[in-house]
Amino acid sequence: MDILSKVNYYRLSAYLLPFKQPSSECYKDGTSFNRIFRLYEFDRKIRNILLLAIEPIEVLLRTKIAYYHAHKYGPEGYIKSENFEKEEWHRKLIEEFNEAVEKNRNNLFVKHHIDKYEGHFPIWVAVELFSLGMISKFYANMKSIDRKYIAKNIFFTGPDHLKSWLVCLTDLRNRCAHYMRLYFHRFVNTPKLPRGPYKISSQRLFDIVYIMKYLYLDHNNWKSTIVTAFEGLIEEYSCDIKLKYIGFPSNWRELLELEP
Repeated sequence: MDILSKVNYYRLSAYLLPFKQPSSECYKDGTSFNRIFRLYEFDRKIRNILLLAIEPIEVLLRTKIAYYHAHKYGPEGYIKSENFEKEEWHRKLIEEFNEAVEKNRNNLFVKHHIDKYEGHFPIWVAVELFSLGMISKFYANMKSIDRKYIAKNIFFTGPDHLKSWLVCLTDLRNRCAHYMRLYFHRFVNTPKLPRGPYKISSQRLFDIVYIMKYLYLDHNNWKSTIVTAFEGLIEEYSCDIKLKYIGFPSNWRELLELEP
């Protein structure tokens, strides 16, 4: 088994879950090792598409939040807890940021600000050290009026929706970055769905993919690059996968191509 010399059996065994007989350790007839490996490959490829889609969203979030916060509170206003709702949340975020500075202190732009500016980082520099999780926490702790402005004027939604989207996007990004299974996975956090034709949460991957189109902003690129990539991958593995295990409804392409 050349495959098992490259991929841990325990990692592959998770893809056997949909094939288990109810209340039994036996598997359904027709279950083959080749199909399990095909599911593994499908998962690997869909994670790559998702990371491709998440990158511009993350960059956009950093840019928009930094721009807004700097204009309202000044270059280092993010350091002051009074510019946020919860002091404890803010303290933890700054601790996380300081850890990121220490971890990246040999990075040229970090070293430059330590040596030349005594470790002062304006917000537009600081956000380059923020993980997506930190961006999500930063947004969740902004003052209500600030959250409303960003949600409404940049992403055309409400603050509670945007807050839930960022939590879910962070969860998805972390699963992708750590090569974790998406097929047959139910997410603990599910996004608040916007008004529209998709109304019932599947608790699977499609919920988050659906709200990603609202965060992507460049809808033409979303359709031509991301949706087209999904279509090609799903067609390639059509004999191996069941769309319900990633929550994709039969009209998934129509839903993803619809203008937000």
